[in-house]
Amino acid sequence: MLKQENLIKLGLNKNEAKVYLSLIKFGESDANQIIKDTKFHKNIVYDNLDKLINKGLITYISDGKKRIFSISSSEMLVEHIDDGLTKLNEKREIAVEIAKEIKKRKRIIPQKQEAAIFRGKEGIRAYHKWTIKNNKPYSIFGAPKQSLEIMDEHFWKNFTAKRIEKKINVNMVFNPSLRSFSENLKNKYTQIKFFNRNFEPLTQTDVHEDKVAIIVWSETPLLFLIEDKEVAKSYKAYFNEMWSQGKK
Repeated sequence: MLKQENLIKLGLNKNEAKVYLSLIKFGESDANQIIKDTKFHKNIVYDNLDKLINKGLITYISDGKKRIFSISSSEMLVEHIDDGLTKLNEKREIAVEIAKEIKKRKRIIPQKQEAAIFRGKEGIRAYHKWTIKNNKPYSIFGAPKQSLEIMDEHFWKNFTAKRIEKKINVNMVFNPSLRSFSENLKNKYTQIKFFNRNFEPLTQTDVHEDKVAIIVWSETPLLFLIEDKEVAKSYKAYFNEMWSQGKK
């Protein structure tokens, strides 16, 4: 099922499909290895890597002066179809089969990556879909008003509705600028407090059991996902201190 034409049916263009298949082959790779494998000009490879990052299908970490690219969670391909391209059964079946193949190959290739970067709105959506699937309580601190402007209120209300449906508890320490909007989020699964300060950084931090997501709410948002229980434990202790000082 790992055929270029099947990926094209899912909405990838020809070059995106070839770059994506190349990365599946290696598991993780720098751009030079993909350039050699695809025989594409480096500009074509970098351009299509960027497109795949924006779609949430691949991610990267910085290793010194170069980026090491890898396939995102195999479910992201299915999510990509559900989220925007189409919901036709034929395309979903293809995506599921390819996802199964990716899972098999990722089990064979040792995974050393403990951090990933997602870029753009698609990356933010992919992360929040994961939080619903993870179905576990977590904590949030930060979140500026720019998060509303970038993703819009409809996205957050829809996400909150899905979270409540799953009965996922969240404790939040928000920036003061979100006090008005927070009225839309209040329910028995959501506890909210506020920082007592005027300065608001453009960052939001989500603390899970074994992961920490740091979102930079710039014009093109960036999400840094760190998978490490000790790091998560440290951030949780920091959150608890802020929670104790937060104001309702």
